[in-house]
Amino acid sequence: LFLYALLHLPVYVVMPGLVAAFYLGPRQALRSQQRRVEDKFTDLFPEAVDMVTRIVRAGLPINVAIRAVGNEAPPPVDQVFATLAAEEKIGVRFDEALGAAADRIGLPDFRFFAVAVALHHATGGNIAVTLEILSDIVRKRKATRMKAKATTAEVRTSAMVLGSLPFVVIGGLLVLSPQYLAPLGTDPRGNVIIGTAVGFLAAAYFSMRWMMQRATRI
Repeated sequence: LFLYALLHLPVYVVMPGLVAAFYLGPRQALRSQQRRVEDKFTDLFPEAVDMVTRIVRAGLPINVAIRAVGNEAPPPVDQVFATLAAEEKIGVRFDEALGAAADRIGLPDFRFFAVAVALHHATGGNIAVTLEILSDIVRKRKATRMKAKATTAEVRTSAMVLGSLPFVVIGGLLVLSPQYLAPLGTDPRGNVIIGTAVGFLAAAYFSMRWMMQRATRI
């Protein structure tokens, strides 16, 4: 609708844009929400591992520790461990439940935890020491991510300022001299210029966002 009403582009250009918007918009929104939940899970996961370590050191079995984390940890960590405890309670093999949870979540930190706990459950050994090492690794990865975000903060701020400048200039011209920008809306060549400018701005935004995410997701 934006392409058709404002830029007066033909239907054969508008329809692919409409399909792309309906396809990519919900996917991007879902991906952003999933990324926020994954970041929150990664931040809270070391405390959950520490809780499991303390309970195991107290002499209780690992399934009791999993159940305790499911009852006491904040979301979304509690949901994952509560599901593990429920599956173990109804008879699902513990290693199978861990493997399914690791595949469902897809985070490397939880995969390490699932492998360590599954090996301990199958072969025995001092799981507390392994979990302490895992917790330390997860905390170091988090510190590295925070350092990367702090390093790229100036670049992100510069990108936001530069990206907002065209809109500030256009808004000022619309207030001071509306006739100056009138050909962009009435002339077909102006419509092409607007469409090209919007496309380049969107490409620049998503490319910089992708590079920042690659730099800060460790």
